[in-house]
Amino acid sequence: MLTLSVVVISYNSSSFLEKNIRSLLGQSKKFKQIIIVDNNSTDNSREIIKEYDEVSLVAPGQNVGYAAGANLGISECRSDLILVANSDIYLESDFNENVISKFEEDRKISLLSPLILRFDKMIVDSAGQMFSRSLYPVEIGFNRDKNKLDIKERSVFSVCGAATVFRKNALEKLKVENEYYDEAFFMFWEDFDIGWRANLYGMKTIMSPTAIVYHFRGGTLKKNFTTRFSMALSRSPEIKYHLIKNRYLTLIKNFRFKKFWYLIPFMIFKDIIWVGMLTMSSPKIIIKLFSSGGFIISAFRKRKIIKKNE
Repeated sequence: MLTLSVVVISYNSSSFLEKNIRSLLGQSKKFKQIIIVDNNSTDNSREIIKEYDEVSLVAPGQNVGYAAGANLGISECRSDLILVANSDIYLESDFNENVISKFEEDRKISLLSPLILRFDKMIVDSAGQMFSRSLYPVEIGFNRDKNKLDIKERSVFSVCGAATVFRKNALEKLKVENEYYDEAFFMFWEDFDIGWRANLYGMKTIMSPTAIVYHFRGGTLKKNFTTRFSMALSRSPEIKYHLIKNRYLTLIKNFRFKKFWYLIPFMIFKDIIWVGMLTMSSPKIIIKLFSSGGFIISAFRKRKIIKKNE
């Protein structure tokens, strides 16, 4: 039987951790390892984690970001399958059982995106990722009532970073310059980036509706394009910087002209609006973006490595 471990990346998550950990420990098929990476929280997160003997705490001593935190946890895993997840999620008790069964049933599956619902158990947060005409990630079923959707197992382009299950040997193939997730991203877009890379490598990626996760993501607040755009504008300059930087690092590494040339007008139009508004709302990030040459050079180097493995 395949074994499954979990890596949770946490930062100031004390309000979610107890529910998260209880759901990890309450699985009908136990995790081989439960690893929580605490990114130097300033609340009592680490104290909560230490209350559970079954949980291994990884504490880098500074906030290394989601991508590097995930890599630290993954490097500790000794299992066939690895769930990488946010701290503001909890699992159905049969999550592990259904995930292991699905991977044993189909040995070609490399990545699995669960059905992710909000805490109200009715509204869909993500049923896997697709891409928009402007090549931005789109969460399938986002903010829709699950009862009004035809939710079934399907192939998806990419995975939602709130919770993703990887086959360990697939992660090893996805590794570039000794990194699973690209640590240049820090946070945001790292899920779409690794999912796109898996797509380029021809790896099978599915959404399984029997693997159910509940995710906070602002609770049950209704969101449309306007409110999501307003939320982005209200972010800190540092987060806006990562949103823009990682958009272009993702494109540099994964965009292939022969496949997506017809989307270029949509990409330009969306970026003029989106990137323009983010930079206008926090002009100082323009200077920081212009000083990101090292990340860009690294992305082109990684692009060459990825192309060799396609």
